[in-house]
Amino acid sequence: MKNYWSAFLSLFLLLGIAGCGVEQFGTTPQSASNQSNPLQVYQQSSCSGHTLIKPAVDILYVVDNSLSNYWISGDVKSGIQNTVGSISAQFDYRVIGTPLLKTTSADQDYQVLAKDPTSLPSSVPSSKVVTSSSQFTFFSNIVEGQPEAGLRRVQEFITEHQSDGLFRQGAYLFVVLVSNGRDTEVEYVQNTGTAQNVTNFNARKAGLLNLKNYLQSQQLRLFSVTANTKCSPVRSGYIASPKSYGAMSQALYDSQPGFTFKLDADHYDLCSKSTVSSVFADVNSSIQQIIVPHTYKYWPITSTDGVIDTSPGKIKVFKSTGNAAPVEMTSGWTYLPNPGNQNTRILPTIGEPTTRAHLVEFDDSHYVTYPDCISISTSSNLEYFGYVAIPKIPTLASVVIKINGVQVPVSGWSFMAAEGQQNINIKVAYNGYPNTPPVMRQGYMLKLTSNYYYKSGDNIEVFYIPATN
Repeated sequence: MKNYWSAFLSLFLLLGIAGCGVEQFGTTPQSASNQSNPLQVYQQSSCSGHTLIKPAVDILYVVDNSLSNYWISGDVKSGIQNTVGSISAQFDYRVIGTPLLKTTSADQDYQVLAKDPTSLPSSVPSSKVVTSSSQFTFFSNIVEGQPEAGLRRVQEFITEHQSDGLFRQGAYLFVVLVSNGRDTEVEYVQNTGTAQNVTNFNARKAGLLNLKNYLQSQQLRLFSVTANTKCSPVRSGYIASPKSYGAMSQALYDSQPGFTFKLDADHYDLCSKSTVSSVFADVNSSIQQIIVPHTYKYWPITSTDGVIDTSPGKIKVFKSTGNAAPVEMTSGWTYLPNPGNQNTRILPTIGEPTTRAHLVEFDDSHYVTYPDCISISTSSNLEYFGYVAIPKIPTLASVVIKINGVQVPVSGWSFMAAEGQQNINIKVAYNGYPNTPPVMRQGYMLKLTSNYYYKSGDNIEVFYIPATN
């Protein structure tokens, strides 16, 4: 009998152990951990634009075509031709070449080279348009026996074309006069030197300045390239003209404000190829490019087209000018969701459209104008979450929920048992933030109360023992 109960007890214990083993493997504690999407911070910095206008420069070459140009060396002649190529590409130039002495075609004897040939007026025949400086026929079309009146020639040629568009309103107007002689109406031989006809000189000066006013020229300069006393030793065939061409270069230079005094201004020595080649060195540096600032009423937020936090204080706008430190604009602007294709620039013309999702609109007294720069700081919308998904049905008494390591009390959550496994948006609308766009999760849902919602960047952990099946 004693042996019977001993065997029975052993069998019972074995069955009990076997039963406990099955239950133990079915209820191993589980955990689920999830890091919610962190808050995204966006930074951008950009500057207002401007238009750089290439100044219009009209250059008239009046080149010696008398027999005396025979004495001008070939090197100097080629140097004069090459000066055309030294005009800065930053200028909207128009170079017109015409003979010093009138030919049978008179003021219609000219050639023109333009940076933009399409800008030439219809009054200019295509036969007169050249495409490179080498095509100019300087020093040709020789005229004999005609007295040289170079200053009158310049005045009459410009007058002839002042209304047909060859010379432009508001342009810089430069004349390059090349002569191995002198203006016989203004300068004449007297004793061992020359004298000036003051009346004729003043008449020519007044006439040229009147043309400057009519054309509203930015500047009028006469660059006279003539032989002068620097030709040493004096060579046969060279004629100086200090009282006519050289004097007029100085007089026109002196008559316009803004120039630093310079003796022999705009007067170049025909005897020196190197001097001739520098005709435009001063010109290129003195012409000012025109900057037209752009003004903006709207500024796109280019760092993201996603959802951003638009609640007060979450968008920060900073403005700076030049090397100054950015200063936050706490007023003077509002956030504007882009309604579609929006022009951002209001001056000098309306333009620069954008289709970005977010804009800043500036008030009338806070428009952004070149060279202002704008920096904008934004962040993604704060997200709140009210659900936690786990893969198995929990034993409720075993559930422990922690947010950033802090345990949520039992009263702070509930298990949505009746709904079973779900695929739902775990975001909730809270503190003014929407539950869109949705964040979908699948599983068995633990629902949090409003006092225990977790938000962007929070870490959520769930510890539980699965219920037995």
